[in-house]
Amino acid sequence: MTLHQLLKALDFERLAGTEGENRGRKVIADYLNAQGFAPITEAFDIFGFDSGTASISYGSKSWEATPYGLCGNQDLEGELVYLENADALMYNPGVYEDKIVLFYHSDKRIYDLYEYTRVKAFIGISAPHKKAYSYSHRQNRDKKEIFPIVMIRYDFAEKLISLSGKKIKLSIKQKSTKRKAHNLILDIPGTAPDRNLSLLVGHYDSVARSHGAADNAGGCVCLIKAAEYFKRFPPKRDLRIIWFSGEELGLLGSFAYARDHEEEIKDRVKLVINVDLAGDPIGRNVMFVLGTKELMGYSSGLLKENGLLFCENLNIYSSDCMPFSVYEIPSLNLARVGGKALYYIHTEEDLARHTSEYGLSCVSKATNVLLKHILNAQYYPVTKDIDDSLRDKIERYLWHSLLVKPELKWKEKYRK
Repeated sequence: MTLHQLLKALDFERLAGTEGENRGRKVIADYLNAQGFAPITEAFDIFGFDSGTASISYGSKSWEATPYGLCGNQDLEGELVYLENADALMYNPGVYEDKIVLFYHSDKRIYDLYEYTRVKAFIGISAPHKKAYSYSHRQNRDKKEIFPIVMIRYDFAEKLISLSGKKIKLSIKQKSTKRKAHNLILDIPGTAPDRNLSLLVGHYDSVARSHGAADNAGGCVCLIKAAEYFKRFPPKRDLRIIWFSGEELGLLGSFAYARDHEEEIKDRVKLVINVDLAGDPIGRNVMFVLGTKELMGYSSGLLKENGLLFCENLNIYSSDCMPFSVYEIPSLNLARVGGKALYYIHTEEDLARHTSEYGLSCVSKATNVLLKHILNAQYYPVTKDIDDSLRDKIERYLWHSLLVKPELKWKEKYRK
């Protein structure tokens, strides 16, 4: 099967902890089994939810909205206030308490704004010319911080703005329960292994209501094709391929894996290659290097040598590479961005029809090129090191993700 044929087989919602996730994992596992592989699954606990529905009404008029995950059932009424910039909540605390706030953007985190003034609910406005975005409250938020919030289409918001100062109704119907999600793991043993273990990862879950074609069925099929390649051409060193679930809910699968495999990670893992976003027929290829300038130069050179131009950037990447950075393990994060498919991610329109074989093939080829050289090099060419310029960014990111001080396992650079 081609990359795009595989992607079409995953063209449905795959929200973690739902039947859609199970169906997506089965599609991948069945294909791997048919190729002679024997992948395994590892379960982990989450607070799951169904996509749910939401509506905003005024008199006989009603508008569909998309609820944040974990909001649960809500039926409330309150005065609507339109704030183009929700930062006004921080500058005028108390003024908007007990109001339903319709907003377009904010430079502050919405949870920080909620602390300043206890609004009744939030209605966020999505970008023009697309369906409403899908988001979720984080798993470890205190129940007091799980406030009602929905996203609404831009054209619906244009109509709602005229109701500022009027009483409206907001209804959310959503089931939330403890559930299981699953990572899918495949080992490809090396022919002359040393202790080094390389990980190739990507997430197969989607946000609620979305088919997640570009984000990240595209990455999933690149992992499948890498497995096929290294079955035909066995590498010298061990490779482990992991399809994570729960990435869209806060990197839940990769954090669970890092927790359950901590000793092996510290002892053996030297590099993570993460594929997240692929499929744009027209776009640009990017590589975020969470590591060193040396790693960026090495990997960029390998790609150019093989006719692949990727815009490289020494920076962190908000995806499944981050839990491994705790152990000072570098990562190469491959993506294709800038086109129609990326424009629609996290909405109902992230569909296979907006992707193409070409938009997948460049990322797939780059994945195989990098792994082929790294796994078969005379000496393992990557050191466990991360540039000092990234360390503060990593720590800040982990603080916001985990909501607790991250325990960093970094080696001391020197002793005083």
